[in-house]
Amino acid sequence: MMMMGVGLLVMLVFLLVLVGVPTLLIAAAVRGRLSPGSKARPETIVSGAPVATSRPDDLRKCGTCGRAVQPAWNVCPYCGASLA
Repeated sequence: MMMMGVGLLVMLVFLLVLVGVPTLLIAAAVRGRLSPGSKARPETIVSGAPVATSRPDDLRKCGTCGRAVQPAWNVCPYCGASLA
């Protein structure tokens, strides 16, 4: 009786692997994670944190070196000159 239960369990696991693995591969290919002849593409990580963007009108120039600096900066990171 016990051997019948173990045999049934082994058969179910084998069937799950036989059907499940190809199903997962097909689902991954359909979603675009796998494409024939190429490596998997890296996923884009999206977080809830705001992204700091700098538009050209938000930038100012250092009076010493002339490089673009952010408005909130007090010291130029390129030449060390005071921006205040």
